[in-house]
Amino acid sequence: MAHLDIVNPIASRLEQSVKPSARLRDLSTVTVGLYWNMKAGGDAALDRTEQRLRERYPRIRFRRYTGSVGFIMRHATADDADRMAAEVQAVVGTTAD
Repeated sequence: MAHLDIVNPIASRLEQSVKPSARLRDLSTVTVGLYWNMKAGGDAALDRTEQRLRERYPRIRFRRYTGSVGFIMRHATADDADRMAAEVQAVVGTTAD
């Protein structure tokens, strides 16, 4: 006699949430990370963000980041995120689409 197993093809959901960091009171002397995942136009958006923030906060500093995984699109790993968190006080990221 034949045996037939019926399974549910829907994967169980994995939900993650991260509590946002506290808002910085003043950006005038901080270092801001600018993260780009290499999608088209993201670099232009970050250039404009840097320009506008520099106009408002002349002593602000910036560091540029891309993810370390991928080829055309670069994903940030947990290690990348930890490195950014250790080096800057805030990060602006672009993803586009």
